[in-house]
Amino acid sequence: MRLTRTKSLLRFTCGPLETRLLRNVFTELLAQYRLKPGEVDPNTAAAWYSTRGCQTAGMTAEETQDWLNHLQQLKGGSVTRLEDWSAQLGRPGQDPDNSSLHVRLEDADSFITALNDHRLRVASCRQIGQREMDVESPQALAVLPVAQQEALFEIHILAWLIEDTLRALEAGSGGD
Repeated sequence: MRLTRTKSLLRFTCGPLETRLLRNVFTELLAQYRLKPGEVDPNTAAAWYSTRGCQTAGMTAEETQDWLNHLQQLKGGSVTRLEDWSAQLGRPGQDPDNSSLHVRLEDADSFITALNDHRLRVASCRQIGQREMDVESPQALAVLPVAQQEALFEIHILAWLIEDTLRALEAGSGGD
């Protein structure tokens, strides 16, 4: 994947693997972002809608529910962006070579949040904890179940993409 920045856009040029990965990420997020907090699976709810902080802050049940509704509205507010990004990558079965994705600079925070939400969801659903995240050798990775190996690969690729995006944002504009 290659990332360039202009005054108003982040331009990602994606190969076939990255195109498929991002298309799948956007499709899964679209399905999940359309659900209310009580409708998502328990693992996703634990990752996205944890109320531990609300309890620690001494929030009432009503305040906690308001907070959860606010979080869901933020996620739901990204649906249109996710639909646009997904459409830019084409449909499954189309030639994914050299697909491109354009993210407006004002949407970069939503892009990063969406990628991180997917990472959190995958980690939670595949029971990936800090021990698994800290795996650094192929030998240590090989002893994990295949589903966790695949999840870690996806999590780390998306982390790399988030880091690249943040670097591009910090680097400033290359001109339009």
